[in-house]
Amino acid sequence: MTPEDLLVEADRCVKCGLCLTVCPTYRLLASEADSPRGRISLIQALAKNELDIHSHAEQHLDRCLNCRACESACPSGVKYGSLLDASRSSMTSEHRTKPLLKRLLHQLSRSGRLNFWIRLYHIIRQSGLLALARKLPAPRFKQLLAMADQLPRTPVDRAGFYPSTKPTGKKVQLFTGCIGSKVDDNLVQSAIRLLSGLGYAVDIPPGTGCCGAMHRHNGFFREAEQQCDAIRTQTAKSSAQYLITLATACHLELAEQQVSRLPLVSISDFLLQLPDREMPELAPMPIRAALHRPCSSRDSSDWQILNKIPQLELVELAENELCCGAAGSYLLTQPEISNQLGEIKLAHLKASGAKILITASTGCAMQFRQQIRQAGLSIEVQHPIELIYKQWRSAGMGTQ
Repeated sequence: MTPEDLLVEADRCVKCGLCLTVCPTYRLLASEADSPRGRISLIQALAKNELDIHSHAEQHLDRCLNCRACESACPSGVKYGSLLDASRSSMTSEHRTKPLLKRLLHQLSRSGRLNFWIRLYHIIRQSGLLALARKLPAPRFKQLLAMADQLPRTPVDRAGFYPSTKPTGKKVQLFTGCIGSKVDDNLVQSAIRLLSGLGYAVDIPPGTGCCGAMHRHNGFFREAEQQCDAIRTQTAKSSAQYLITLATACHLELAEQQVSRLPLVSISDFLLQLPDREMPELAPMPIRAALHRPCSSRDSSDWQILNKIPQLELVELAENELCCGAAGSYLLTQPEISNQLGEIKLAHLKASGAKILITASTGCAMQFRQQIRQAGLSIEVQHPIELIYKQWRSAGMGTQ
C-alpha cells in the first residue's frame, strides 16, 4: 500500500465511533488515541508528515492488537488491518535500528534458528542463570522468559512424509506453523495420525513452517513476502489435494495473501466436508469444555466438529468477541495490556466451570496456558483436533 493508497483508505473513515465499543484497548484505556478512529487519525498525520515518526503516535499504534473487531463494526468497511500493517511497515523502514525484541521474534520464526534458541534457553535454565534473568526490570523480556517455559525440552521437527494406513491414493499437505510446530507438537502428531488413519498420506515439507504473519504485522513486509514465496513455490509443485492448516492465524494469513496453490482448508473444515461414512467414530466424553473463538476465526467449524463428540458439554466462553490479548507477538511486545485482557478471559473461564479450554489458535493457547498456570488452576488447554483424535483412539479406532 503506497502512501497515497493509505491516505485514500484512511479517508474512508468518517470517525463515527461505532468501533469504540468493540476495541479492546479503548475499553481498557479509555483513550481516543488507543481507539481505531484515533489511530487512523494518527496514521493520516504520519502519512502527511504532520507528525514525527518518534512522536507518541508510534506508541499508540504499537498498542493495537490488530484483532480487527473494528472492521466488523465499521459501516464504511474501512480496511483497518491493512492500514495498520502499512503504517507499521513505513515506521519500521524509517528506523535505523530494529528493536531487539522484534529482531529476536524474527529469529524464532525460522525452524533451525528456533531450535537453536530452544537449546540455548534450556542450557541457561540448567545453569541457574535464568533465575537472575527473571529479575530483570524489563517486563517484555520477563514475559518472554515466562512464555519460553512452554517450549519443549528437545527441539522437534516433524517435516517428512507420512503414508496413509489405507490404500486410497489420497494425499494432503499439512501446514504446522513455526511456533505452533514446537509448542503444540502433540497437536501436530494427533493431526498426522488422524489424517493418515482416515486414508490420507500427509506431507510436511521442510522450510515452509512460517506463514509470515508475525513479520507482516510487525512491519517487516519483505521478510513476510519471503515466507509467502517459499510456500507458493512448495505448493505449486505438490501433488497433494489440499493444504490443511492447524492454527487460525496461519490460515488467515495464507488465505489473505493467496499463498497456497492448493485448495486451503482448516483441519476442522476438512473433517466436516468428509462423507459421513469416512467420519471417525468417537467415544463419549462426559465433561464440560469452553470454546474460545480466536480473533483470526469467528466461524462455527470448531463448534460443529466438537459437537460430534458424544456427551461433551460444550459452552461458549463469555465475551468471545473480545481479544484474549495474545495477538501473535503482542503478548510479548505489550505484556501489561496483554495480561489485563488475559485476566478478563481467565475470569470468564473460571466462571464457566469448564475443565478444558479449547482454542484453534497457537497464540491464544499460549496465553491461556500462561494465565492458568499463574492462577494455579488445573484446566487443560487443547486444540479441537486433539480432542477428536483422543476420542477416536478411545473408541478403539485410532490404534496406529
